[in-house]
Amino acid sequence: MSNVIDFRNRQPQGIPAGGQFAATAHGEASGVSLGRHAEPARKIPEKLLMGAVPDPKAAENLQWQVQMASDYGNPEHYLENFAAAVPNLPRGEAEELFFMALDSQDGEGVKGFCETAAERNTQLHPGGTVSPGYIPPNSKIEPGYQQGILQTGEKYTGYRDAAYVAKDIRADLKAATAGNYLPKDLTYSVRIDKFSGGQSIDVTVQGLADADRLDPDSYDLVYRRYDERPEAKELRKRVEEITNAYNRSDTDAQSDYFNVSYYSHVRLEDDRSREYREAEAEKRRLKRQLAKSA
Repeated sequence: MSNVIDFRNRQPQGIPAGGQFAATAHGEASGVSLGRHAEPARKIPEKLLMGAVPDPKAAENLQWQVQMASDYGNPEHYLENFAAAVPNLPRGEAEELFFMALDSQDGEGVKGFCETAAERNTQLHPGGTVSPGYIPPNSKIEPGYQQGILQTGEKYTGYRDAAYVAKDIRADLKAATAGNYLPKDLTYSVRIDKFSGGQSIDVTVQGLADADRLDPDSYDLVYRRYDERPEAKELRKRVEEITNAYNRSDTDAQSDYFNVSYYSHVRLEDDRSREYREAEAEKRRLKRQLAKSA
């Protein structure tokens, strides 16, 4: 039986407004700054919106923060960790759930409040949720050669020509966009290459401007560049999962050992690469036009 607690509409009789979980000493105080989580949620660029995948360990991680606050005190510190782990919840709601879990006298109560926070965080994700019929790709991780890692995609059936694998990957990328696992307004270009050492499959995500891809608050003074937004990193990770679903990769960089069905590379195209690609396409267009008129 689920421990999730539906608290959103709980309001004891005789209380005209606010309800059981209205702002209290532990809740959100009107007109008082609550730090970085009191600020409006960071807007996610529309082209990076994709469905949330529930984290099976989310509630467990939240329980850990509550347990640490119970064992060592300093609840304000662990509240920040709790709130940071559920960024889609309003600050007041995250606070209420944290302190109700902290004040709970039994383990099942703590578990219930933390499961509620995790579920609500998924429900309130700006990109919605992944379609129920879509199952995200998975892979099996095992110890590999010497100190390496052996990763086997769930659709791996043995060595296959990259051309056939690329065809399946294109179909999987299309299904992923239909299932809200990947953003719909982007282009996923799949290309292959064959060489004496094997074969490779390269996927380039096109249509994402630097202004959307880069995090304006993450400038690196050492390398003098901006880091990517968390959503851009998650996009790359999901495309990599799909790209490697047919792969078997046993690699150990320390011994220079690489045994793969195909090498895979996923790239989020930046503005400079896009401008170059478009300029080259325009050159080819003009060349064809001149050839026709000759």
